[in-house]
Amino acid sequence: MPIEIFAPRETEQAAEVVKPEPIKDRFFSSLTARVLFFLLLLGSVVWGMWTMAKICVLIPFCFFSSGRRRFGKAWIALKRACVCGISLIVALFSPALGIMVACTYFLMYDKSGIEEVIPRSLQDQFQEFIKESK
Repeated sequence: MPIEIFAPRETEQAAEVVKPEPIKDRFFSSLTARVLFFLLLLGSVVWGMWTMAKICVLIPFCFFSSGRRRFGKAWIALKRACVCGISLIVALFSPALGIMVACTYFLMYDKSGIEEVIPRSLQDQFQEFIKESK
């Protein structure tokens, strides 16, 4: 009984039928990520505009102690909105680089912002990283 070397195996044919097209999957996942980053960018712009309005209202009250504290909080919120906006603009073109920009800022300059800006699902990883760096 001769063995046919060039005949395709049944398992290879079944595997070829089940495989999805990686080009379509990659395209749709990339498109979805960029659309979600764009929606987050819109939210960041609205957040920045709201914070700017708060700062404009709080400027006359800067001379009082409670006004100074609220102005300081609004100023920090404006910086966070700007950093998030910049990182989301970068993430539209390169998602990994945009995420790295935001993570670098919050780990180096604004560790308290991790609890307010970073999603809960990622906060545990940040807290582990902060503990290791101390």
